[in-house]
Parts: sequence; C-alpha cells; structure tokens
Amino acid sequence: MTISLLAFVLIVAQGPVPESFVPGAVTLDVRIDYATPRLSGSIAYTLENWTTHPARTLSFLVHRLMDVARVQDGTGRPLQFAQDVVRFRDDPVRQVTQVVVTLRRPVPPGATTTVRLEYGGYLAGYTEVGWLYVKDHIDTAFTIIREDALAFPVIGGISDAANRKRPRPDFLYDASVTVPSRYVVAMGGAGTRTAHADGTVTWRYVSGAPSPFLNVAIAPFDTIASEGVRIYYFHEDSTGARRLMANAQLGLHTLGQWLGPRRGLSLAITEIPDGWGSQASAVGGIIQTASAFRDSMQVGELYHELSHLWNTRDLDNPSPRWNEGLATFFETLMRERLNGWTGRPEYYHRRIANLRTAVAADSTLRRVPFIDYGAVGMTGASYRVGDLMFATLYELIGSDRFNQIIGGYFRRFGDGGTTHDFVGFATQQDPGLSRFFSDWLFSTRWTERLSDDSVAAIAARYRATPP
Repeated sequence: MTISLLAFVLIVAQGPVPESFVPGAVTLDVRIDYATPRLSGSIAYTLENWTTHPARTLSFLVHRLMDVARVQDGTGRPLQFAQDVVRFRDDPVRQVTQVVVTLRRPVPPGATTTVRLEYGGYLAGYTEVGWLYVKDHIDTAFTIIREDALAFPVIGGISDAANRKRPRPDFLYDASVTVPSRYVVAMGGAGTRTAHADGTVTWRYVSGAPSPFLNVAIAPFDTIASEGVRIYYFHEDSTGARRLMANAQLGLHTLGQWLGPRRGLSLAITEIPDGWGSQASAVGGIIQTASAFRDSMQVGELYHELSHLWNTRDLDNPSPRWNEGLATFFETLMRERLNGWTGRPEYYHRRIANLRTAVAADSTLRRVPFIDYGAVGMTGASYRVGDLMFATLYELIGSDRFNQIIGGYFRRFGDGGTTHDFVGFATQQDPGLSRFFSDWLFSTRWTERLSDDSVAAIAARYRATPP
C-alpha cells in the first residue's frame, strides 16, 4: 500500500491514531483451572464507533501468554482475525497479544456492533515494564482478573499515545466466573451463585449501572455485610475487617455530610494483597490492599478510596487525574477529623519539601502544567501536586465553601465533567479563585509557591493583593 506525501504529512502531524470503538456493554464468562494453571472463556462486547468515519477493523489486546481461538459477530457467525505477540511502539519492553478483527461491513459513526472472542491461556504480571503493582497470576491464595494485566481481551492498539486519545466511557457488565466451590468470587454488582455437580460454582455479577472498570477477585474469602456495604476479606483478617466496616460506615456518613448523601449505595469492598494497587467505583466496587485491614494507622487508604465515590465521571481525554490528588487530600483530612491523627501539619511540611526537591530535579514538573499530565504520561505526579493544591484551596476558602464546591460539582456534573467544567463551577461560586486555578492547573506557577514551608503560608499569598 502506498500513500501520498500529503497523507503522510497529515498522519505524522496528527500522531498515532486511536482505535475507532469503545465498549458500551461487556459480557465475561471465564473458568479458572488452578491445576494447570490457566483461565479460559469468552468475552462479548457491544461496541460503538465513536469517530466521525466508518470503521471496519478492530484491535484487541490480551495477555502475551494468551491467545484467541475464535471470534464471532452478534449472530454467532465467524469473523476473520489475525493475532501475534507484539511490542508496544512507544514502550518496547511491553509485550501483548494483539488480535486484529475484520468486521463483515463498516460500522457508521455512532452505530454499534457486537463482537465475541473465545480466549484462554496463562496469566502473569507486568512488573518488568515498571508496573510493580501488576503481579497478577493464578494462585490458590488469591487471583485477580482485570484489565491492568490484560486478563481478558480489551479494545486498544499498541501505542500508548494513541490509546490515551480514545475516550474511555463507563460500561455495563455481566460477569460469570466458574471456580472450585471453596472459592468466593468478589466484585461489585448484584451477585448470584450456582453450584454444579462437578464441585464447581459459577458466580455471576451484573453491574446494573455503568462502571469504569471490571475487577474480579477470587480467594477463599469470608464476608460480612452491613447497611449497604459488603466486605470480602482473608480469613486471618476478621478483626481488621470488622474495624474496616466501622470505619467505612463512619467515612461514608461523614462524606455524605460534607459533600451530599449518596442514595441507595450498594458497595463491595474486597481485600487484596499489599502492593497490588487499590481502585474504587460505586458500581465496580473497591479493591483495598490488606494494610488497611491489618494496620489501623493505614485507615487513610480506605478514606482515599471512599472519597472517589463522590467523583464525577471524568470526561477529560486524556485525563490529568486531579481527582487522585483530591482523594489523597481527603485521606489525611479524614484521618485527622475521624481518627484523631495529629500528624497532618508535619505531613504537609514534608510534602512541600519533597515537591521542592522534585521540582528542582525534574524539568517536566517545571514545564508541564497539571492540565497536561495525562497527555504526557505524568499522572503519577497528580497525587502529590493535587494533594497540595486541594490542601491549599481548603485552607484558602475554609471547609464550608470547599465542601460546597466539591459536593456541588459532583451533584451538578454527576453524569460527567471536565477540568474546565470543574474550574468553571468553582469560579462561579467564588470568582476570586481564577488566579488560584490558573497557577495550579493551567500553568506551573505553583512551583514558585514552594518557597513557603506550610499550607497556611501558601494560602496566605492568595489572600494578598496580586502583584
């Protein structure tokens, strides 16, 4: 195939092109074989063409030790596909199995199609690419099936830059997982359990509402439930699970008072081993590392995840993920207010000092504004920079106005909002905050504030008359 010089210039100017489809609904059906150890099953997607042009080709990614045996359309007819183990163009250490599917006919913009893939294989982590929390593997003590390790085929290409350009809407899911009867499958949604004569059990969870992720945790869990919260925990952590339940109820009640109540919440919290990463969604549930169960001093990790339940759906593409900074701020504030922790002033003294050191050593922090962190792959900094930003805002305007802005934004933009929506809403409530957000989100002038040693001193500069 040849292309014109003009077309080549346009492709280079636009950069890598993202995939044309996004999921609207997912049906997962897998079986875990601990003896092999392998997983096998199928996943069906209802996919929408989000672009402005017809599309006929789809690219799926699945774990490098897995392959796809069959691809079908919504009527069960086979679809042509090719697969190979390949490397990411912009991250050559990362290997995946790429499955390229050709549809029978192009799908118009805004239209949908259904594709079902049968797949199977082995599961291993991706620690070699720097994702130290992705240690996923099939194990009798604990197994997790999630997108992070590509434990099921997901839409995507072999370019991170292109994948960041594609929208990531929430989706409905219907997940069935078959395991030996001694295991419990944990995830968010309405669950049922069906026993089979061969000693296995199929656990099925239906989301009921769109979720940003699909996480399936499997272990010989014990469970407790109270007031809309159910907790799946390792047997040895029963005492910690009861303490966590009490803190979860207190945290949810407090956040409801501060930011506005969440009606009809049905929340699953699942214990996972330390170092495997936490994640939260009101629909998909919370996966919470064991330290929050075993060490009362780590209760902030729970508050961090609970506060995410008051986040709007993030429509930034790619997202700077300032909501992680907001959750990090609530993590320490709630420890102070609910558990009597007295170390918060010293915590922020160290936060400022560490950021001052990081800014001196890292030119990207000096050049790239917060709003662009997602575009350049800097969202790891969103936690610490966002934490200090929201701590300063809280000090600047006080708890009542802060809660009115954060809670009001959630209520007004519950179906989705962008950073510009958030700033627009906040400055409507308080026009004087324009300068603040200009410094912290849309420029790097926040780095000049690090000469101060306390949040109070940084906030005081914004109360002074601008130079």
